[in-house]
Amino acid sequence: MTGTWWTRMITILVVVAWSLWMLVPTFTGASAEERREKVAQQAGGQASDVAVELPWYDSILPDQRISLGIDLQGGIDMTLQVEVDEAILSSVQREVGPVKDTAERDGVKLAEVRRAQGEATLLIRGEEGVGVDDVRVFMEKRFPGYEYVNSRTEPTPDGAEASYHAFTVTEDQRAYLAEQSVQQALETLRNRIDETGVKEPTIVLKGGHRINVQLPGIDDIKQAVKAIGTTAMLEFMMVDEEVMKNFSSVEKALMQAEREEPTLFADDRALSDWLVRGGHIPPDDRLMWEYAAGPEGDTRTDPYVVKAEVILTGDDINDARVGLNQYNEPYVSLEFKPRGANVFAEVTGENVGRRFAIVLDDRVRSAPYIREKIGGGRASIEMGVTDYQLAMEDAKVLSLVLRTGALPAPVTIGDIRQVGASLGEDAIEAGLEGGLVGGLLVIAFMMFYYRKLGAVAVLALGTNMLLLLALLAAAGATLTLPGIAGMALTVGMAVDCNIIIYERIREELRLGKNARTATDAGFDRALWSVLDGNITTFIAGVVLYTYGSGPIKGFAVTLMIGIISTVFAGIFVSRTLMDFLTRKATARLSF
Repeated sequence: MTGTWWTRMITILVVVAWSLWMLVPTFTGASAEERREKVAQQAGGQASDVAVELPWYDSILPDQRISLGIDLQGGIDMTLQVEVDEAILSSVQREVGPVKDTAERDGVKLAEVRRAQGEATLLIRGEEGVGVDDVRVFMEKRFPGYEYVNSRTEPTPDGAEASYHAFTVTEDQRAYLAEQSVQQALETLRNRIDETGVKEPTIVLKGGHRINVQLPGIDDIKQAVKAIGTTAMLEFMMVDEEVMKNFSSVEKALMQAEREEPTLFADDRALSDWLVRGGHIPPDDRLMWEYAAGPEGDTRTDPYVVKAEVILTGDDINDARVGLNQYNEPYVSLEFKPRGANVFAEVTGENVGRRFAIVLDDRVRSAPYIREKIGGGRASIEMGVTDYQLAMEDAKVLSLVLRTGALPAPVTIGDIRQVGASLGEDAIEAGLEGGLVGGLLVIAFMMFYYRKLGAVAVLALGTNMLLLLALLAAAGATLTLPGIAGMALTVGMAVDCNIIIYERIREELRLGKNARTATDAGFDRALWSVLDGNITTFIAGVVLYTYGSGPIKGFAVTLMIGIISTVFAGIFVSRTLMDFLTRKATARLSF
């Protein structure tokens, strides 16, 4: 062991001091980062946007601390069902533009391309001289994920009827799109939950296009569902001013639907399709509603007929933040990506005096008039809620879901339950009681069997556990019941390390060596035995962490960190203390 005794002792003291410093937030409450975020939220913004002043000592405390898992502190456990059929419909809708552009480049003249109402089918109408064979060859070459179904007669945008060639998504493509939508939903949910600051959530894929989400420490089910379950499909669409000027005929049709088809009237998308089929609105238009939040749920307010062509989407958004207007009302400010900013400026410049609808999840959030060309790549969404607290909560959720991206398909909340914290308290009490009893028995055995050397082992064990907890806090780890089991295993491994070394020292003493020589020889010869045992266990921990999930990962993390602290305490700390006991030539070790 290189270095003087004092150098090693100072190293140990520094490690102990650092460990105590790292554990202050764990045993005193929230970390400095969480306190800053809380103060910033009370100020109505993000921690990065608000100047936050905390007491002077907060600046020297660490930002990390040990969090408790859902099995210890409670939380929310929910299952989400990904509506893959909607993802397939959205994918077909997005193909409309590419089919038009590709056909134009290939010299195939198409008069119209649109998605059939309620079907994963493209309706393609060729110009004069372009027959079904020309369209089929083009689609097979450029879009092999579609197959020809039939030719059908459908109304055109000008009200006449024409023949369309129908191409539907193949079964293989459907399976691929379904799998992709679930994987994208999984990644989007991870991003959203990470932004909320929830420590160590569990997000796993289940069968049947379902995703299980566990959120430790969260007790507001309504807020969690709103943040996680919101699809956040943001679209900018132009209002059809010609139809809106003569809206009386549409109103009559709506009253007829409400009177004769109440189930259809309650479904926004089905109602819009019904209006198209009845010729009340053009085929390339859609009816959408603006909603107002109320104590009994959202209710419809104003209807809008909008062009089905989507000008911009949430993919064109670079950032979304909560702001306050001159009346101290919350709103969400949007910053477009360069391409989105150019398109937004161009569209607003060409449509001065018209309205564009900001649509979120097929609901109109606002439909402002364009007064002038809007450059700079910025826009805003007013919350439209008079209650400040409710508006602020909605703005925070909206900015969160827009920043992290839209879900590829709507998700339906299935099973949802709130895990009570009482289970966690019972588990913690049982774990502490078991750990205390086991620790006391270990200490008693070591002190009785090894006497003075037992005291060294106890001090090394205390340093080991302190360092283990500090490393867990530094890693921002979450402590679960399996993690507590890993800590208990660490205690056994730490004592085993000392026993191996002490038995080697005892053998050297039996050979007639003095205490100092026996100690040096015992540590040197036991070193590789200790390292071999711990390294092989560490490898097992790596495998568990790599291929495991949830509780298994929690156990693996605690086990691997415990091995690191055990090697340090069992070899470095114990050797330093033993060198102190045998520093004199006349020192004796009794067993």
